[in-house]
Amino acid sequence: MKNLNIILSCITGIFGLLVGIAPYTFAKVCAMPKMHCHSVTAPTVLVFGLLIFVISAVQAVLLWKKR
Repeated sequence: MKNLNIILSCITGIFGLLVGIAPYTFAKVCAMPKMHCHSVTAPTVLVFGLLIFVISAVQAVLLWKKR
């Protein structure tokens, strides 16, 4: 059961990275620097995506050490 939790944490981390890079790669936001989607939404999505990645990575490492 613990192996499944480690695998799910790793998958969540990968999804967090994909969410973080989405506004800059495959789901581009508008290119106008003064628009809300470019100046607020894209950096916010990046920060939350990286936060999901970091939390999932820490959880995976902690679960790996408990094993």
